[in-house]
Amino acid sequence: MENPDPDKFWDDCPLVHRDPEIVHGTPVLIGTRLPADALVENVEAFMEMDGLTEEQAIAETLDCFPGTPGGADTIRALLAYQELVGPTELESVTSTVSR
Repeated sequence: MENPDPDKFWDDCPLVHRDPEIVHGTPVLIGTRLPADALVENVEAFMEMDGLTEEQAIAETLDCFPGTPGGADTIRALLAYQELVGPTELESVTSTVSR
């Protein structure tokens, strides 16, 4: 599968929308100003840097973003969407360079 355009990565996720008037068009959780990437990247960082399990990383992420609507279920859904759609071009380049 070809890597999706990073600018359009979240466009088909039902939990996320973009509006030029909200965080300069950054994809955010519907009804919030919380960028979807911030949640996913936070979970990934806790897993990679701190060696946490996904569930532990989700719990830590919720400590950082306590107002996340839907809580852990929303984060799990974002992670599942990311897994389904695949990495963005930027993530592919980053992982290749770090090897």
